[in-house]
Amino acid sequence: MTSFRIFSELVRWLPHGDLLVDRLEAMVRLRTVVRGGLVALSGLAVVLAGPAALPAKADPTLDDAKTKLDAIEQQQSELGEQWSEVKLQLQQGKQKVATLNADIANQQRKVDALRTQAQQVALTRFQNRGVDITIQLVTAPDPDSFLSDMSTMGKVDQNMNSLLQDYQAQQANLTDLQRSARDQVTTMATEEKRLDALNDQLNAKIKEGQQLIDRLTEQERQRLNAGDGSVSRDDARDALIDDGSGDSRALAAVKYAMSKVNGSQYVWGAEGPTGFDCSGLMLAAYRSVGVSLPHSSRAQFGVGRPVSKDELKPGDLLFFYSPIHHVGMYIGNGLFVHARNVRDDLDVTRLDSYPAYQGARRVLG
Repeated sequence: MTSFRIFSELVRWLPHGDLLVDRLEAMVRLRTVVRGGLVALSGLAVVLAGPAALPAKADPTLDDAKTKLDAIEQQQSELGEQWSEVKLQLQQGKQKVATLNADIANQQRKVDALRTQAQQVALTRFQNRGVDITIQLVTAPDPDSFLSDMSTMGKVDQNMNSLLQDYQAQQANLTDLQRSARDQVTTMATEEKRLDALNDQLNAKIKEGQQLIDRLTEQERQRLNAGDGSVSRDDARDALIDDGSGDSRALAAVKYAMSKVNGSQYVWGAEGPTGFDCSGLMLAAYRSVGVSLPHSSRAQFGVGRPVSKDELKPGDLLFFYSPIHHVGMYIGNGLFVHARNVRDDLDVTRLDSYPAYQGARRVLG
């Protein structure tokens, strides 16, 4: 028996006890209903509220953003190098087609001249062989002269055979040249399509990198650029002291590159005057002093002679990543100038802070 039931039985013995018990029981029932309702309401509130809202996905941290941006810029650089190589191959292909067309024209003239010569020999042979040899001998006013002419006819046959062989050989050469020209044109059409595809991929990566930068605050962008090895203009200017140990034209090439740092942009495939990619800046700098370089960092890696890191002089070309897809120019004091990327444009950077150094080449000196 519960405590409430025992209490109720005792109360009933009091005057008006039955009435008191009825009121107590009514109060207990009301309390039960109220408590049940509160529980139900709280349950309803939970149902209406649904599951607890998940915290909003946080923006990537600055470190994450830098890691992603570095990866994107690496992909941009590699795609850009592939683009430059295909562009260079197309330029070489156009030159090859022009040379082949000139060779074809010369060969065609040779073939035409041999054809004309062979036709003349054949006509002479026909005119002299049109009458039976016995009749020619009998009717000839001078048999001895005729026999001498017959000896000449034998030489005509020999000349004819030699002409025909030469004609056939020259015609075969002409056919080979024409086939090579057609093959080169087909290859160039394929390379043009590849160039367009690389251009699309490159633009997509540039857009991806810009979208990532746009999500950062101005303060985050400043922090992102801090510690990337870039130096001030004063530090860069101090590095250009000429100690007389380097080549004068190499130093002039350095000064040209440095003159483009302010006011120029990073532009894929460009070689000046106000837009450059990495190999385009090197090409333009050395072109200013009369030296020709290919527009490709990998191709430039084959120019000049290798030099060790502790032998670097202003004007030496520095190469980065494997496979190579970035190049800069040493300016002295452990610094180099380069067309860095779409985000940073042209920049002067500490060599020991830039990743994946592969080696250096000296173009002059």
